Amino acid sequence: MAVANAVESKDAVTPSAVSNNGQEGQAGAFERARLRMMMLIRRFEERTYQEYTKPGQKIGGFCHLYSGQEAIAVGIAAHFRRGIDALINGYRCHGHSLALGMDPMPAMAELFGKVTGCSKGKGGSMHLFDAEAGNHGGHGIVGGQLPLGLGFAFSQWYKKNSGVTFCLFGDGAVNQGTHNEALNMASLLKVPCIFMVENNLMAMGTQVERHSAVTDLSQRAAGYNMPSRNVDAMDVDTVIAELGKAVERGRRNEGPSYLVMNTYRYRGHSMSDPLKYRPKEEADQWKARDPIGLYESRLREKKLVDDAWLDNAAEEIAATVNEAIAKADSDPNPDLEDRFNDILAETYPYGGIPRR
Repeated sequence: MAVANAVESKDAVTPSAVSNNGQEGQAGAFERARLRMMMLIRRFEERTYQEYTKPGQKIGGFCHLYSGQEAIAVGIAAHFRRGIDALINGYRCHGHSLALGMDPMPAMAELFGKVTGCSKGKGGSMHLFDAEAGNHGGHGIVGGQLPLGLGFAFSQWYKKNSGVTFCLFGDGAVNQGTHNEALNMASLLKVPCIFMVENNLMAMGTQVERHSAVTDLSQRAAGYNMPSRNVDAMDVDTVIAELGKAVERGRRNEGPSYLVMNTYRYRGHSMSDPLKYRPKEEADQWKARDPIGLYESRLREKKLVDDAWLDNAAEEIAATVNEAIAKADSDPNPDLEDRFNDILAETYPYGGIPRR
């Protein structure tokens, strides 16, 4: 059973597990669901690391893990309105997909390249996708998703459906031309786009101070007439509160916002990264404020969780992820005849007009 569904039945929360969207629930249910989701993301990523690195490797290609950054994805999910809102992302996209409700089974199957994956096994780690949820996928070109996020937000503005778009990118993408073009047009049109820099301090292996003339990345939105600020993205409650201001601004048709989510990734940029460019002391300093540990301590203080709940949650999550791995391993590969499908539309979507 998917962890999101297990949380729903256990704590009587809404289908979007980590989001209340103004609804009342059992005391502490949403908080426990958020902690549980961060635990699920961490476990999923660490098991992905193990599967990628063990003999007889079943996961191939590029793979970018989200360990340490879980509070951002879960904070987004707290505000996300399924069917109205949109999310578009770079290639570190596992955590957001799980937080928005993707079952670990199709997520893991996609990493294994199986036909049961969320992208039919053709996308892999960088292209988890769930259109029904409003998750418009990970994108492999740095900054390439920003104009697409602008487009989703323009559609919401045009339809006047009160939706907002969460457009995520890494700190390295702020140096791309698409960053400047998308921010300028978003502000001109006053579209409900929340630009979110997931600033884990490294553009691949290059420190912020070596790739950006301005190290306070919130200043990179200067000149585009939109609110911009830094956010402590290791604290899920802070993420939820700061995102709430941007979400309400967007839903009121007041235009875009720019949030720099200051965080830290525990693993390398990708699986081939040996992490030799970061001092151990820096990593230890950030891990002392681990987002799961911070939130667990807070919920313990509020008497919302205890050892028994945490042990049970960890056991259920481990079983769920192990089941997803076992199923992904046994699921079929895509048919060879299917290799050219889903890559080119031979007709336009309206009227069946042939391509020219």
